[in-house]
Amino acid sequence: MRTRLVGFLLCLLGCLASSPVGAQSPSDTLFEAHRHEAAKEYREAADDYRRYLIGNPENDEARAALARVLSWQKQYEEAVALYEDILSRHPVDYDVQIALARVKAWQGKLDEAQAGYQSVLQEEPDNLDARRGLADTLYWKRDYTEALRLYEDLSSTADEPDMSQRIETIKAELAALTPAQALRAPVGTDRMRPALPFRDYLKIGYSHYGYTHSIPDEHNGLVEGATSIGARTLVGRIEPISRFGSQDIPVSGELYSQLWEKAWGYIGALATANPSFSPNVSFGGEVFQGLGAAHPTLSFLEPSFGYRHMVFGATSIDVVIPGITIYFPYNVWLTEKIYYVPPSGAATFSTQLTWRPADRLQFFASGSFGTSSNNIRAAQDFTRISSFIIQGGAIAPLSERLSLETTAYYEDRDASYARRGGAVNLIIHW
Repeated sequence: MRTRLVGFLLCLLGCLASSPVGAQSPSDTLFEAHRHEAAKEYREAADDYRRYLIGNPENDEARAALARVLSWQKQYEEAVALYEDILSRHPVDYDVQIALARVKAWQGKLDEAQAGYQSVLQEEPDNLDARRGLADTLYWKRDYTEALRLYEDLSSTADEPDMSQRIETIKAELAALTPAQALRAPVGTDRMRPALPFRDYLKIGYSHYGYTHSIPDEHNGLVEGATSIGARTLVGRIEPISRFGSQDIPVSGELYSQLWEKAWGYIGALATANPSFSPNVSFGGEVFQGLGAAHPTLSFLEPSFGYRHMVFGATSIDVVIPGITIYFPYNVWLTEKIYYVPPSGAATFSTQLTWRPADRLQFFASGSFGTSSNNIRAAQDFTRISSFIIQGGAIAPLSERLSLETTAYYEDRDASYARRGGAVNLIIHW
């Protein structure tokens, strides 16, 4: 009797174990998949979608959901295969086309992603998901101009903080200077360590020039400071100058800034109290425009235009300064400028070759010839006289926070005088 009872209980337990009462229905499995997906439990969601599709292989919505959660786990190849399988049966399912293009973009196949979004937009031009996906893809391809147009169109219909941030980022990228332009322009983001062109420093210097024709020697001092203000740089200086037997102390400054796309420049002013030879006042500026804004193949060219108005007692002059800089490999560039004084017709052509082999090491050599000086600091400098100037110099690091700048100078003003000398400046970085 006892043996029969044990056998009956074992049989009953076996039947219960094989009964479908404890099995999960397909609808429950699908519900669990959605729940795991909403909870960002993507691995569990993928497992549930797979189980559901075993019994319901015709459900392409579940297949698309599986592809979606797989893409979020960076299982791109399988996600692409699932989306393409759906499109083989439903070729005009735009949601699936957009999802496939999105995964292609995440794979880095940006051309294929762009083609996918554009295919949808040919049929549905107002499809916001396709327009946003295309804008993102163009941004990743660095096609900033077209991406910006799409983002700005989208921002009028959807107020999304990340889109506004992307628009600001693109505008900044479009305005940013090329790496070649950044070699010269003291603008942009702050640097962790000193690097040319210096933006935060104190410069203390001395220069001495001898003259022919019994003109007294020239002795000059220099105290110059610069500080970065966001992307801009402000420079100010005081220069005690002893020249032609008299002494002046001009005070001057410039503000450097990025302007529009691939452009930078500065405005500056100078004033001297009771001058003997220096300008009473002077003001002007210069704009540099990289041609990379027109086409990337022209990014090695940077034309410029400068203007200065200078007042010397009862006389005032204007100086017009067109120029161009040509950037070469290995941090070498050539700058060509013309200094033209319209009233007198005096003009000088200047050429300068600069090489920067390291962040804080730079060499230059320049030559000028014409009928005026390229650095007008006194009335004698713009008097129309045949002249030529030769200069050379270097900047080199002394320590982490100290640099040395030296220049040598020779100027021949025909019958007026010859001027030769040089300068030494100590630069303290902070």
